[in-house]
Formats: sequence, structure tokens, C-alpha cells
Amino acid sequence: MKTIQLIQLILLATAITVSPISAETILVNSEVNWRYLDDGSDQETAWKEVGFDDSNWSVGQAKLGFGDNNNNTTINNHQSSVVNGAATWYFRHKFNVVSPSEFNFLKFEALRDDGVVVYLNGVEVGRSNMPAGTVNYDTLAASTVGGSDESTFFPSLVFSNNLVQGENVLAVEVHQRRTDSSDVGFDLRLLGTDINLTRGPYLQSQSPTEITIKWRTFEAVNSRVSWGSAINALDNHLDDPTLTTEHELRISGLSPKQTYYYSIGTNTETYAGNTEDHHFNMPPLLGDKAAFRFWVIGDSGTANADAQAVKNAYLSYNQQNQTNLWLMLGDNAYNTGTDDQYQTAVFDMYPELLRNSTLWSTIGNHDRGNANSIMQTGVYYDIFSFPQNAQTDGISTGMDSGTEAYYSFDYANVHFVVLESHESNATFRTGMLNWLNNDLLMTDADWVVAVWHHPPYTKGSHDSDLENQLIYMRENVLPILENHGVDLVLTGHSHSYERSWLIDGHYGHSDTFDNNSHIIDGSPGTPDVSPYEKNTFGMASHEGAVYVVAGSSGKISDNQGEAHEAMRNLLPLSELGSLVIDVNGNLMSVRFLNDNGQVSDAFQILKADIIFIDGFENNL
Repeated sequence: MKTIQLIQLILLATAITVSPISAETILVNSEVNWRYLDDGSDQETAWKEVGFDDSNWSVGQAKLGFGDNNNNTTINNHQSSVVNGAATWYFRHKFNVVSPSEFNFLKFEALRDDGVVVYLNGVEVGRSNMPAGTVNYDTLAASTVGGSDESTFFPSLVFSNNLVQGENVLAVEVHQRRTDSSDVGFDLRLLGTDINLTRGPYLQSQSPTEITIKWRTFEAVNSRVSWGSAINALDNHLDDPTLTTEHELRISGLSPKQTYYYSIGTNTETYAGNTEDHHFNMPPLLGDKAAFRFWVIGDSGTANADAQAVKNAYLSYNQQNQTNLWLMLGDNAYNTGTDDQYQTAVFDMYPELLRNSTLWSTIGNHDRGNANSIMQTGVYYDIFSFPQNAQTDGISTGMDSGTEAYYSFDYANVHFVVLESHESNATFRTGMLNWLNNDLLMTDADWVVAVWHHPPYTKGSHDSDLENQLIYMRENVLPILENHGVDLVLTGHSHSYERSWLIDGHYGHSDTFDNNSHIIDGSPGTPDVSPYEKNTFGMASHEGAVYVVAGSSGKISDNQGEAHEAMRNLLPLSELGSLVIDVNGNLMSVRFLNDNGQVSDAFQILKADIIFIDGFENNL
């Protein structure tokens, strides 16, 4: 967890005057008409100026492009097999603004395949997926855009000082990564705003009495979070005078099981909050048997309609129930976990959950494209603030890990261990295994849930018999977990849904799985039949665990054509979906909710023989 020096001020709200939150204004919408030049000529620099005569250019409605089936206007592909045509296409659009002084900032949201440079009234105001330095006709984009990125609007915030009263001109040049590329695509939205907020707020590393709130601004400013027990009564304030764009404040002295409303901004302005959906519910004391719900998504980072459908299905299913926490199983942002990809795949995708439900995550192989777990550096570790000293900070009943790469936390009577399954460095792995064993020796929680990316058992889009990380976790991590009484293991990586019976002791090739020796309970474990039963209400060695692969929250992929012997599914289920998990004392209910809002699979685990009655509307 990042540590910053804070000045904490507990003040009366009546003594503080802040400006109200303002809305965004659409100045240029998507799917409007643009003038464009697609003849392959080099326009050098004059084309972007306000007075340039574009009357002989073609006109078409965005999205403009070629090679894809979702273009409103098909433009000319001036590339050929004989002449590798130029990398650049040109676009211009005029729009009017009555009062530019209303906007301190402009937000550009660009759909670009592959890269763009954007000019406002002849001045460059931003670029996306383009290299630094001088850009000319032959400059190639920084990377090839593919998959869901081809239909994603990538946002950026700029100052509005180039906006003028009356007519304004947007000029955009679109560049290819390769001059023999099969497609090009472009659309753009422009919004005016006076809100200096580009990300968040989002909630991190919650304990029964503390919580971290993070957000990002375009302009470096000071930080303030205000909170209270009711909207319009945010009587408490925490300030940090440091001017920064990356804001992180940790509130302490909160009450367990209390709901707080909050806002974020500066000591003079409010950027977001003081509304019904800007709140955080504090957890019960560690070990409390209060009922709670958590949501689990895996491989969700596609930033596309599939991920949106999975989210919407959950929100509809959950209705007014509180999501007490949620877990990401890795591959949160395709394809390489860049900051832009996290913006579209996480922060633009889940704002309604981020602002009122604490997010925990493990790292996936795609997230590792721009992160280093040994050094705890890169985009993933910049974005998230996970506990290095979880036991010391009252977040966990286990052991401090000293790293954000793997850690533990508790919610009520459940102990969560989050592991890093991608890193192959021997010293790193040994440290993680030693910590895991000691962490589980320290905790006395009723339940243990383990989370990482690479599944020990799968025949989905990956094969756990063949891939090194999967084999390593099965052979080295599972014996430790099962010796200490793990109950549920959650993984992703395979883009499908799979889950086991209640099993124990299988650490080898799938062919060595033996029903007689490895299955503790071979029933389906469904609520309509009977839950999986474990004799001990607490941690007990080798009483069995259920292993779940849930890597289909953003995409589904071809499976191996067979079921893993440890999994009770006939085949890996090729459905988009997520997990909804309720814990109610000694009863855990797990549902796989597909993108149509249907429960495709469900099971329960019951410890001892008493069922607590505190629950949820949708509890099975």
C-alpha cells in the first residue's frame, strides 16, 4: 500500500465552502459528419489550420474507415500490394461554442485504429497511440490496434484555452501501425467540462475501521475527502496539501458496520460525491459472522459489449443488495495492461461499483505486460493499493506479506489469500510459499478463500496439464492450502466456466485423478439437492475444497474438447458470466450468473449442521 503524509482536519461542514459539481457538455458527438481526405496525398501542415479550404474534401458520417463491418462511411484504402500506401488519413470538423469560458477542460474520446493526433484551431491538443516527437505523413502508430480496442473510445483531458467563441475547427490525422494494414477506423467525441477529474473515485484496502479512497485529476491539485453519516452532512474532512494528479487518502477512526457518504476534490472544490451512490459500507469486525455478498469477475479486461453485458446482468440480479466487496481474477485490461487499457476496461466500465464497493485483485499474465511483481512497479501496482502490512493494519488475521504482489485480507469470518501465479523467479516463489504457510498458521477464520489467476485444473482455453504456471500452482500451492483447510479456490485465465466437486489431494496430471481417493463429496452440491458438507466450522485440514475457473467475464474462447477429470462439468461451459457469492455464517452460496442474467450453475458449502438465517433476497 502506498503511504503518503497527510494533514487530517476534522472540521465542521458549515465552515467549509466548496464549489458544486458540474456536468459535462457535449460539443461534438460521435457519429457526426466529418470532412475527410483519403487520396493518399501528403498534406504536410496547412491542412490543420482554421483557414484551410476543405470544401473539396469528401463528407461522411462517423465511424469512418475501411476493413470493418461497423463503419457508417467506408473510405478509400489508398494502400496496395504494389505501393505500400501512406500511413495517414485526414479528417476535419467545424463546431460552434457560445461561451468557451464555461469550460476549464476539454475531454477527447477517440476511437482510433490505429493512432491519432488531434488539433484544435491549428494547435495540437492530444495524441493517442502515437509516438512522441514530430509526427509527419510517414509516422507509424505506436502499436497495432485489434480486438475490442478497435471499437473503444479512449479518453484524454486537456485544458480548454484553445477553444474560442464562435466557430472552432477540429483536425485529426489517423495513422496506421503498418502501411499494409487491413483496416482503418475513426470517430471522436468532444466534451466540455470544468471538472478536473479523469479517474475514480475508487475504494481500496478496507478494514473494519479504515478505508483508502483514490482518484486522478488532470491538473495537479491538493486532495480532500469529506465524509459523514448522511448526504449533505459530510462533516469530516481529510486533507493532503501536496499538489498531485494521483490522489490517495486513507481515512481512519471509522465504525464497523456503519454506512458513510463521501465526496472527493480539493479544499475549495468538489469533484464527485455527496450523492446516494457515493458511499462505503464498513465491514464488521474480523471474525463476525454477519452475512455479506461479493462479486467475482475474471479476464474481464476486454472493454467491450461482452464485459458490459456481464456487468449489467449482475447489477440487475443484485438489485438493491450491497456488494460488500468485489474481486478481479486477473487480465483486467487487455492486451498488455497499459494505463489507457485500464481506463477503458476498468474505470470507464465499472464506475457505479468502484465508487461504493471495495475492489481487490490478483494480477494476470496480460496485466504483467506493463508491471513487475518483484519490484512492485508498473501500471498495475500504480493503480491498486493493496496491503503489504495487512495484519498490522487490521485488514487481515493472517501475516504481513511485505508486498502488494501477494497478500491477505479478511471480511467478516472469511480469510482471503491473494497470490501471484505468473512470476517464475525462484526466490519470489519461495517467499510467497513461506508467507502463505505462515499466514494460514496465524489466522483462525471460519472460511478460507484463495484467489489467483492461473487455474490448477482446467481444460478450457488453457490446459493445466501443459502450462508451467498452472502446474506449479497445483504442485506447490495446493498442498499448503489443503493442509490448512482451504474451502474455495477462485481462478481465471481459461475463458470459460468450470468447477469441481468437493475434492482434496490431487496434485498431478489430470489422468491421475481418482474419484475414490480425491472426491470428498461427489454430489452436485446444488441447493435443490444438498450442499457440500464439511464437518468443522472453521479451518480443518483436508476436508475438501471446491475449485472454480471463472475467466469468462469479458470473452469466451475455444476449450480443449474434454472435461478435466476434477471438474464436474461435462465440458467447460462456454458462457460469459461472473460469480455471485454469499457468505452467511457457516453457509457459502456460489452462483455462476451468465450475461443473460440466468444462473447456469450453483453450489453451496455448509460447515457443521447449523444454517444461519441472515441473508439476501437472491440467496439460494
